[in-house]
Amino acid sequence: MSTAPFELLAARASIDPFFLGFRLAEFAARESLNDAALAARLGCDVATLAHVRMCRAPRTESTAVFGEDVTCVATKFGLNVKALAEATKLIPAAIARDATNPEPAGAVLAARDRSDVP
Repeated sequence: MSTAPFELLAARASIDPFFLGFRLAEFAARESLNDAALAARLGCDVATLAHVRMCRAPRTESTAVFGEDVTCVATKFGLNVKALAEATKLIPAAIARDATNPEPAGAVLAARDRSDVP
């Protein structure tokens, strides 16, 4: 059967730094976790991950604000607060890399040979 529309949206959220899915995807890649292992680490089932990924990423203005956001999401979905905080810590290199990428996700540039280059 095909993937449900909500799961497709959650997958799309994994490539946008605005969403929690982006930070979870970066964490899962660093830790070599598949969805089942990530869900186990967070203390939820795999089906819940799609909902968690669609949440806004925690704000980073201060530790208190970050903690409030993490606690809110963890409480809503019954997640382990410490595990979620660890998984969603700001990864400056990943955010900077994505923010400096001028191409939208999925864009492909083609190269061609030119004989008339000045």
